Amino acid sequence: MFGVMILILWYVVYIVQLFLAYGTAYRLTKNGGDNGVALFGWMLLMMLASAVPGLGFYLWSKYKD
Repeated sequence: MFGVMILILWYVVYIVQLFLAYGTAYRLTKNGGDNGVALFGWMLLMMLASAVPGLGFYLWSKYKD
């Protein structure tokens, strides 16, 4: 039961971080190469970072300005 609750909590955090990942990838693309390839690369990297709880929130807050 406890393991299922942890898994559900991780999944909810993952989904929220995925939404934040799009905005972070877009901001990073605007700062560097402003094209679709750069957006794809940053989005792929941010999606992978979203799998780690807390890392997506950290990157989002770091590049928020």
